[in-house]
Amino acid sequence: MSESYQTIEQGSRGATYRHDSGHFTVYEIGVYPRSSVLSGQQRRTFLDDFESLDAAKAAYPDAELINGTTYREPSPAHLPDEDDRSTFTDDGEPIFSED
Repeated sequence: MSESYQTIEQGSRGATYRHDSGHFTVYEIGVYPRSSVLSGQQRRTFLDDFESLDAAKAAYPDAELINGTTYREPSPAHLPDEDDRSTFTDDGEPIFSED
């Protein structure tokens, strides 16, 4: 598994929300596992929300303060076309049907 790290973002945003500049949100940044439809893409997990930077730093002293946002729109562009009849084993290896 890839290493992850924590960030503190002021006025953070995502696809369905936006916090005002008075909030500081802590996220864990990593990579989606191979078993996910978003395998290999950035994974951003909400950890906590604070009303001050000092409170966020006290709770997550190793988190990096980010100027801006770490949000990245997920992309399913790597998924196979509908006519691709492959499936995958539990280890993520493709199994192709023979019809």
